Amino acid sequence: MGAKIKKLFITLSAPAFIVFSCEENGGEEQVPTSIVLTPVNSVLKPGNNVQIYALVIDQKSQEIDEPDITWSSSNESAATVDDNGLVTAKGQGATEIRAKVAALEGKAEVAVSVIRRKILSEMFTSST
Repeated sequence: MGAKIKKLFITLSAPAFIVFSCEENGGEEQVPTSIVLTPVNSVLKPGNNVQIYALVIDQKSQEIDEPDITWSSSNESAATVDDNGLVTAKGQGATEIRAKVAALEGKAEVAVSVIRRKILSEMFTSST
């Protein structure tokens, strides 16, 4: 009798698992439609780091869990960025950090300065 109940349980639970796993994304491929980076502006001293995060949204306004992001820096003498979005300040200057997914691109600005207070006040003054 115990073997019959076990067989019945396995038979009944297997289709439920298959249905549940198929409904997760409907079997459709997630197509990136937007990308948002945070933080958008950072001021660092040489040698410091900041983690930039990318939120990639698909055609159904759902977050894509592990998107294939290509990171780059427009001025690697000011700051570099690794494959995970970690920015490392190298020397004085400014750079644009870019995260690219398919045809989409998000941008964040990073300023590197030994005088942090002056740069911050200039950023806030110029943005208003």
